Amino acid sequence: MSVPALTATGDQDDPQAALFTELLEQVADLSDQLVFLHRLIPQALALASEEQAAALVQEAATLINTPRAALKLGGRWISGAPGWLRDRPAPRRPTVLPTGAMHTGAPFMDAWRPTAVLLIPCVDGWVAMWGKRQFQAGERSLIETLSKLLDAALEAQRARRAAERHALQQRDRQQAQAVWRAVAPETLVSPPGYHLNLHSQPASDFGGDFQFQERDWLVVGDVSGKGLPAAIITAMFATSFTVAVRSAALNDALIEALHDHLERSGAFCTLAAVQVRPDGALRVFNVGHPPVLVRRADGSLEDIRASAPPIGTFPLLHVEFERVWLHPGDALLLYSDGLFEAEDASGVPFGLERLNALAAAAAPGAFNGEALRALRDYTVTDDLTLLTLQRDPAAPGVHCRLPGDLAALPQVGEALRAALPPGHPALMPAELAVTELVVNAVRHGGASSVDLRLHASGDDLLLTLTDDGAPFDPTRAEERGGGELREHGYGLLIVRRCAREWHYARKGALNRQTLRLRAPAPTPPGGP
Repeated sequence: MSVPALTATGDQDDPQAALFTELLEQVADLSDQLVFLHRLIPQALALASEEQAAALVQEAATLINTPRAALKLGGRWISGAPGWLRDRPAPRRPTVLPTGAMHTGAPFMDAWRPTAVLLIPCVDGWVAMWGKRQFQAGERSLIETLSKLLDAALEAQRARRAAERHALQQRDRQQAQAVWRAVAPETLVSPPGYHLNLHSQPASDFGGDFQFQERDWLVVGDVSGKGLPAAIITAMFATSFTVAVRSAALNDALIEALHDHLERSGAFCTLAAVQVRPDGALRVFNVGHPPVLVRRADGSLEDIRASAPPIGTFPLLHVEFERVWLHPGDALLLYSDGLFEAEDASGVPFGLERLNALAAAAAPGAFNGEALRALRDYTVTDDLTLLTLQRDPAAPGVHCRLPGDLAALPQVGEALRAALPPGHPALMPAELAVTELVVNAVRHGGASSVDLRLHASGDDLLLTLTDDGAPFDPTRAEERGGGELREHGYGLLIVRRCAREWHYARKGALNRQTLRLRAPAPTPPGGP
């Protein structure tokens, strides 16, 4: 703003006249500042982009009669800057380069002439103004004020954007959590004849652990990684499994649906899946997952270890199913590595040994609660899933333990008659078959103890026979057609005639045979 000429009535050196002139100049400067601030503050408060900030800097330069201005933020020039300015280091403090210190002109953007340059730092960059010979102290003060306004406005803008991003992320997380919980629900339905308890505790809003039901299948698994990527793969897995169980070749369909996707994304998935039948017959397969525990009603444990590496690591040609019968009171325990990898204050993990001791000591219905109590002194950093499936303990069934002595064979018949109603068609053939198996275990395997668990389902007798004899798989033994009842393989012929299913597994130091027995169909006339 120009100052009007002073008309003196007396001596030009009059002190009062000089004071009056100084006051007029101060008023003029104050007026300039008021105009400057009045115009720029509302615009600064309404800034919505860095480009608007650059336009505001140019308008401020116009108000102080400066032809050119530029703004640098976040390491880049928001508006055009001449070559002599682009590579100049940022000022550490407000600086005025006097006339003669800098020339602008061809091949630059201004005419070739000396100019003063005003450089004002701000939080994320700096302001440059040039194109005139001199910057007054008041002008420098105004641009410093502008720089502070820009800092506040841009910080407010960044805060708004951060809040918007956070709100968007929260919305996305909530939607992802809803999708994840749809495929990994917090509750599952107990199948008929069973009691099911589930504890699902993700490490964050959603995790890589999952569990769901599909038809007569219960599925527990763990996708590598955490957070949203793991949740996406979990949803993909649940969908693929739903399709795969409808295929006659579940193994092939599941691997075909998932392996390539997981391998391309650099992820892998462990899986324990259980097909549950109302009569207590289960089919279990374990792909890379921690051992599934079979917890018998008396507290003894068996495990079903992984028969293949996790899906996504290597192409799987075939996955073995293991058959296991749950008799009344028996339970299947499934869990994720978040349980045994939890660490105490010294960094010692909970471990599989402590887990097995807990599983043997705790009643199946109380296992989840006892596990959570045991973890109070441990830090769980991973997703934690606990699932207990117990066969109804009130259902009728028999459990007896025989010594390795053939004199105890009458107890076999007693156990069968306690499990089957009088006149049951499977009673007599079952007694012949089971007696043969006990004799084999004691006489040929050297067993010192034989354990029988059995219950009836309709015309079927489901029996689990466990002995501590030498490893021997009678399902593959050679069968012969003659000889005494328990010699030369004729007894095994009886077992095969009576058994609708017969499976063998070596479990630690024990042989386990799982049989479904039924009275053989009568031989048709003229048949062999």
